[in-house]
Amino acid sequence: MKIVFLSYRDWANKALIRVAQHPRITHYVQCHQMHELDALDLEDYDLLITLGWSEELGSSICSRIQAIGLHCAELDRYSYGSPLQLQIIDGITITKHRIFPFVWDDSSGRAHTHTREYSHETLLSLHGNIEDIFEQLTTTSILLLNQYLDDFPNISYKKWPEEKEVRQKRNPIDSKVPMEILASISTLDLYNLIRCLGKPYPNAYIEDDQGTLYFERVRFVKK
Repeated sequence: MKIVFLSYRDWANKALIRVAQHPRITHYVQCHQMHELDALDLEDYDLLITLGWSEELGSSICSRIQAIGLHCAELDRYSYGSPLQLQIIDGITITKHRIFPFVWDDSSGRAHTHTREYSHETLLSLHGNIEDIFEQLTTTSILLLNQYLDDFPNISYKKWPEEKEVRQKRNPIDSKVPMEILASISTLDLYNLIRCLGKPYPNAYIEDDQGTLYFERVRFVKK
């Protein structure tokens, strides 16, 4: 198999280095940006694997190569952006990591990741700081992608249940913690908010007329 990898995050790159050693892969190339991908003759490759990639794929790509990605949420409400942060904020500690196919939708002119289809899944721990979770993502990505390559091209898909509830993607301004809620928020909820916003995400912060205080790391001890 000839594979194209598309990733730029450190945890994803670590996973792909391992996956590239799969015995079925005879040749691979890694792209870190879309313009690198656009320059390839994608018809010469069997599969595009995106990992830790949040940008959309256009028809010029999806019409030329089969493409998959990995999604780190079990519930459908987290399918629309910022799944790690939103699940941690909501108190979820164990979720699912899944492989999904990119499906081109002519009506919307975009490659959908919201078809709810998935082929392989495994449990994913959301315990610890964001660095710990990235390590988990590396491990589960290696497991899932090796399973996918073992089974390719005989891939079967299932669907996770649809939900009407939708959690909206977070923006950098959402990292601001209003001073007035500090007296009412629990220590556990505050811990979850801070720990899910470690580097490279916009850190949680509070501000007053004296300046801005950023929270880069946090530790929680349960009573």
